[in-house]
Amino acid sequence: MVNAEKYDVVVIGGGVAGLFFSRLIAEKGFTIALVEMKPLDEIGRKVCGDAIDKKYFAKLNLKEPTGSEVENIVKEVRVYSPSERSYLTVKGVGYQLNRKAFGQRLLREAMESGVIVFDKSYLKKVILKKSLVNEVVIYDGNRKNDIALKGRVFVDASGIAGALRTKLPTDWWISEKLNYRETAIAYREIRFLSNDIEDPDVLRIYLSQEKAPGGYWWFFPKGLRKVNVGLGIQGGTGLNPRSIFYKYIASRGFFKGSEIVDSGGGVVPTRRPLRTLVFSNVVAIGDAAFTANPIHGGGIGPSLTSAWAASKAVLNALEVGEISTEKLWLTNRLYIRAYGAKQGSLDFLRIFLQNLSDEDLNYIIEKKVISEDEFLELSITGDLRMSIVEKMLKALKFIRRTSLLLKLRVLADYMRKAKQHYLAYPENPSDLLRWEHKLLKLYREFMEKLGIRAGVY
Repeated sequence: MVNAEKYDVVVIGGGVAGLFFSRLIAEKGFTIALVEMKPLDEIGRKVCGDAIDKKYFAKLNLKEPTGSEVENIVKEVRVYSPSERSYLTVKGVGYQLNRKAFGQRLLREAMESGVIVFDKSYLKKVILKKSLVNEVVIYDGNRKNDIALKGRVFVDASGIAGALRTKLPTDWWISEKLNYRETAIAYREIRFLSNDIEDPDVLRIYLSQEKAPGGYWWFFPKGLRKVNVGLGIQGGTGLNPRSIFYKYIASRGFFKGSEIVDSGGGVVPTRRPLRTLVFSNVVAIGDAAFTANPIHGGGIGPSLTSAWAASKAVLNALEVGEISTEKLWLTNRLYIRAYGAKQGSLDFLRIFLQNLSDEDLNYIIEKKVISEDEFLELSITGDLRMSIVEKMLKALKFIRRTSLLLKLRVLADYMRKAKQHYLAYPENPSDLLRWEHKLLKLYREFMEKLGIRAGVY
């Protein structure tokens, strides 16, 4: 092996988080190497729901998608009861992306900023020196041999596999293992239908413990006759989402005569974020940092948000010439304020929903126990205010649904506690383990009060 190539930052993974982060660093004049398994012309392709809220682009100062990057403009999301007789609506403008076209645009912007891309390549080995990652060994698919890349900062943007951080010492906080009960395993297809879609600017999410245990199935129009349709279930159960999709979804009448143009499966983290997105000279972003929404698994916006937060911290550390956990800690604080506190709160809602029966879900949605305005507030902020719960309790008490009453009260209390706890995230690394101990205590109390068996989550 020849002498290692030297860069300021080495990024493993060329998804939206890795590409956006790399561009933000490179345009400030620092040298970046990005390692990606896909060939250049396939970067951006991913099995996904393809949806993103418009608000992320203004917040992150990222150019909105145009032309071939946009397959549909969305105006609302409907969340259906298991019976499919009723739904709750969340208003708001978003996009159904062409993921490949969007990814290719991010790739062009990164390369135009000076990012060096090692495509058709993957990480093989991490070499440590004095409690730092000193270099990584990758297989370069273009040169057909192993090469070493030195860096001052290393970034894991490799997705749920965590190709970099899972090769780090187990006592590094960032190497936290994933419990597969805290994932969604999904199967999705892109289909052309034989008839026009009713309300093509509406995304539809269907809750059902029978049809999608611990998850949901979706119908996301990409135009008048093109649709992204799929099903996600809670991981760690041994169930096959493709088999369930073909048992309950694909046989429906509106798919008759349709043409499948793409299909595939994937795994998404649906939980709180990593305890810390940084350690030593390593940063994790996107799915490698478990940033996807715990309720619906939407990951594009949160991934971009984590990349933005990490770029601020890394640029600051590079400019002052000091790379350490302390100097990179700003990543955590920025991400939690922008999205992580909401994510931590919604993780309690995920556990709650995964333990409700279809009967309870039907009642909550069909009786409008929570109004659509309140549902919108919950989806935007991650707050389930006690005043909302008290109103729900009054509606429920006349039909003697005592167990649901108590669960809703517990849920509101612990979502509030969780968000407050995240907003009190440590200002420095020395307080992290004490903070995490208190967080895990909240989970134990919450699950005990809901009667959930210990060790399930």
